[in-house]
Amino acid sequence: MSSALPAFFSPTRKIILDDDIAFLESFSLKMHGKNFSTYQSPEKLLHYLLNEYQPTLNKVDFITHNIQATEASTQHIINIDINPLTKLLCFNQDISVLCVDYHMPGMKGIDFLQAINHLPMKKILMTGENDYKIAVDAFNSGLVDAYIRKQDRDFPDLMKNAISGLEWRYFVELSSLILDAPGFHYLRNPHLASAFKHFMTNDNIQSFHLSHIDGNFTAHTTANDKKYIVIRSKIQLKALAKLAEEDKGNNDLIEKLKKGAFIPFFGEREPWDIPAQEWDKYLCPAILISREKDLVWAVIDA
Repeated sequence: MSSALPAFFSPTRKIILDDDIAFLESFSLKMHGKNFSTYQSPEKLLHYLLNEYQPTLNKVDFITHNIQATEASTQHIINIDINPLTKLLCFNQDISVLCVDYHMPGMKGIDFLQAINHLPMKKILMTGENDYKIAVDAFNSGLVDAYIRKQDRDFPDLMKNAISGLEWRYFVELSSLILDAPGFHYLRNPHLASAFKHFMTNDNIQSFHLSHIDGNFTAHTTANDKKYIVIRSKIQLKALAKLAEEDKGNNDLIEKLKKGAFIPFFGEREPWDIPAQEWDKYLCPAILISREKDLVWAVIDA
């Protein structure tokens, strides 16, 4: 699932639980800017998570069932309501990753994790050298999503990589109903997901959301600049070429679409709303996705 592209992504909270004050201060400095909260008391955090914390996002929040469109009692038509996704373009208070120390007074990390096993955030168990087997067993049983030994020389880098990967998985799992729906197979393309991650790093993208079923995304940078990412398959572009041909578009435009060299981007309008003779001014150079033969994309500044 981590190799899929989620339908949306935004900054979230991460929490680290450890009774060692010096460790928490050091860790917070190393994770500066990553939206981390720290807790020393497992009892206080447990009370917060079980009695006060309410995630604002749920995988079913942006799914609607069009019951009127169904013709059989065993069939449901699933539609995407993208309006809830727009609130993800800014920092939200949901917790995506929880890091828990194994050795804590009064409550072991395993006991704490068992108490919040039903919560959707991803969990990391931090252990000592002697607790390695316990951590492996917790991982194999599905209680934790990762485990890292504090004594590892590369502990900070291991934590950063694990947290980044798990935050991505958190959103992939929230998007699972969309990923499984017809018409969204491109989101499961590992080459697209990899290219998108590199794009986010290189262009300082902090949030994005799917804005059109065909493969349009709206993204915001850390400086709050807006970008559009338009993903198309060669089949989609050939279908657009046929539409342009039927609407008397020029031959050069039609050939560009057939070859997959350009992607037309019409903003919030549909292609049939604009005469094909005017499509030239909407064309964006198509970028090949590494190791991918069928998909291309374009990045457009708003």
